Amino acid sequence: MGCTRSEFLAWLPGAVNGVHFDVEGDLIRVPCQAGEVLIRIAQTADRKLGLLLLPVLRVSIEFVGLDAPARQAFLRHFDLFTRRGGG
Repeated sequence: MGCTRSEFLAWLPGAVNGVHFDVEGDLIRVPCQAGEVLIRIAQTADRKLGLLLLPVLRVSIEFVGLDAPARQAFLRHFDLFTRRGGG
């Protein structure tokens, strides 16, 4: 994602629909129905385009104990909420 760790954590409450989540270093645990969503983040080197520097945050999402409809619903909301300036 094209954001910093602090920007991502600021967006996260809305992206997870206001559900309380726990941050343990680079691991974020989000309870969801009968399971949980594990989000791992890692700040990587900025992407350079000419004189422009863009932050890059590697984000991986793992679902534990969630069926396909619950995974799709989570990702649909998360994706729409975190989309910034897409075209």
